[in-house]
Amino acid sequence: MTDNFIYEFNIPEYICEGLIDYHKKTDEYKKLGTTVTTSGKNIINKDIKDSVDVVFFNGSNNSIIQSYFSELSKALIHYTQKYNLGSYRTFIQNLIQYYPPGGGYKQYHYERCNKDVAERGLVYMTYLNDVNDEGGTEFKYQKTIFKPRTGLSLIWPSDFTHTHRGIVSPTQEKYIATGWFVNI
Repeated sequence: MTDNFIYEFNIPEYICEGLIDYHKKTDEYKKLGTTVTTSGKNIINKDIKDSVDVVFFNGSNNSIIQSYFSELSKALIHYTQKYNLGSYRTFIQNLIQYYPPGGGYKQYHYERCNKDVAERGLVYMTYLNDVNDEGGTEFKYQKTIFKPRTGLSLIWPSDFTHTHRGIVSPTQEKYIATGWFVNI
């Protein structure tokens, strides 16, 4: 079987619960989810992406966020060593996304869709809760669907080769943490 360049690992459940709690309790960086057009403009269009996003930072003093980045760093080292890549670090701004029942990032997309996001080299995502009624992530060209399971985390390349979309759950909420790694 050919390597699909999607690396799976697990984040401890207590960190996932803490990130959901952080999303619920913070208002400072909470906003409706946006998508970036090919011209670089951020738009709100719930037919494409229906979410509530909270920005969190890799320099945070929050112990749960620090623990999350520590776990991400371990996985990133494994990924970059496996593929003999250079050095990467997490992007400054990262997201905790809440998708209501019927919500999701419904349209196929990839992370380097225009020049304004060209620095994104790798993507990470962690499912923060179980979703048993659809709610997964479909990778178009890999013909792979990942089912949301608390702590399941993925790293993959940010280019068109890994075009993906969310599969909407009609009845359940979904939380994810996601962001990017940039080459340094």
